[in-house]
Amino acid sequence: MTTMAVYRGILRLVLLALVTGCSSLPGNPEPPRVNLVGLQLVSMELFEQRYQVRLRIKNPNAYELPIHGIDFRLDINGQAFADGVSNRSVTVPAYGEDVIALEVSSNLIQVFRQLQSLEQSRSPGFEYRINGTIAVGDSGQRLPFDYSGDMQLSRPASPTGSGGV
Repeated sequence: MTTMAVYRGILRLVLLALVTGCSSLPGNPEPPRVNLVGLQLVSMELFEQRYQVRLRIKNPNAYELPIHGIDFRLDINGQAFADGVSNRSVTVPAYGEDVIALEVSSNLIQVFRQLQSLEQSRSPGFEYRINGTIAVGDSGQRLPFDYSGDMQLSRPASPTGSGGV
């Protein structure tokens, strides 16, 4: 076997390893759109509160997005409220969407700021911003996302009675 044949064999192995190792996602994926679907208190301690956050992840790409992790922060009314990470895997279909539930944490100071803000605004809702990164593909390529929106809170119905005081 000649030296040139050995080099060709090594080159083929290196190319095969590169092609196999980079078989993550085709092209340059467009970042997913992530918006807040729900927020529910799970547990409350003196210094930390845990919430379940439901996020809708929309995939604008012509191929599925295998998501292996997410790192995000939730701001409410312009102030930091909670942050979270998850290694939960989900595959969002091409031009499709999926809703995932994650837990996040906040602290007592953040909750007090939000209560003050809601009291001052007297609004039946709040504005939010959610931003972070999603790890996709075998290589864990990180795609950033940043979405703002508003949610309306339902107020309890006023008792209507037919009677005097």
